[in-house]
Amino acid sequence: MPLLFKISHTEVWRSMLGMAAIPSILFLIVLFFIPESPRWLILKANEGKALPILNHIYGSNEKGAFEMNETKSAIGNQPRVHWRELFKPGIRKAVLIGAAIAILGQFMGVNAVLYYGPSIFESSGLSGSDSLFYQVIVGLVNVLTTILAMFFIDKIGRKKLVYFGVSGMILSLLLIAFYFILGTGLGISNIFLLIFFLLYIFFCAGSISAVIFVLLSEMYPIRVRGLAMSIAGLSLWIGTYLIGQLTPWLLENLHPQGTFILFALMCIPYMLIVWKLMPETTGKTLEEIEKYWEK
Repeated sequence: MPLLFKISHTEVWRSMLGMAAIPSILFLIVLFFIPESPRWLILKANEGKALPILNHIYGSNEKGAFEMNETKSAIGNQPRVHWRELFKPGIRKAVLIGAAIAILGQFMGVNAVLYYGPSIFESSGLSGSDSLFYQVIVGLVNVLTTILAMFFIDKIGRKKLVYFGVSGMILSLLLIAFYFILGTGLGISNIFLLIFFLLYIFFCAGSISAVIFVLLSEMYPIRVRGLAMSIAGLSLWIGTYLIGQLTPWLLENLHPQGTFILFALMCIPYMLIVWKLMPETTGKTLEEIEKYWEK
């Protein structure tokens, strides 16, 4: 009982960290039900296991067999990949675009909100306990919206989700900044700040948070996908580290209102890159997407 009381009352941070074990365990269990990548199986000359998976994905034996042949043809024509492949004109463009949206996605504020939400809420006048409660609601909306986005990402399309979500993020960020500028003077309740934060998380989790890894995994040509994804992943985590370190400085020097206006401005280049430079990958095979970069 003393240990339980310590975890749940006197040192609550222990139980907060321990809760992360639950989704980790669920993730481990789900992994046992996820089939191997058919392309990886074909690459390892295990076509017997790859074909049933392709048939299930495409819903017919004919389509599965066709994709099997297409993949075998693409893999058979691929030479050994070297880093210099990434510097070829079409490939270099794809790598730079992927790295750019991976980094920019972090400077649009999502991890700043998730990391420093309680501090931001406290700066609006909330107590510590209320700030933590608001942050729990923010996290819950983040999870539920991400699950919801999984059902729409193929129906609506990757780029359309980005347009919708980033537009909503800009509006939400500006509303948050407006609250910190004039909210107290106008007597606006803290509840509206929570609503603005939830709107931001809804638009973010329903668009870039759900789309980014899908886009990055689909947009690169097959022969350099592993190398290119490693660069994009490194870029994303560099952005995550930087925003984690810079947010306290931004909140102190630009104040919350200036910080959220900056996040809103960073959404604009992200939207332009997706609009002008990236292909729509929804409904296209990886081979079709590869041809886009080789034009």
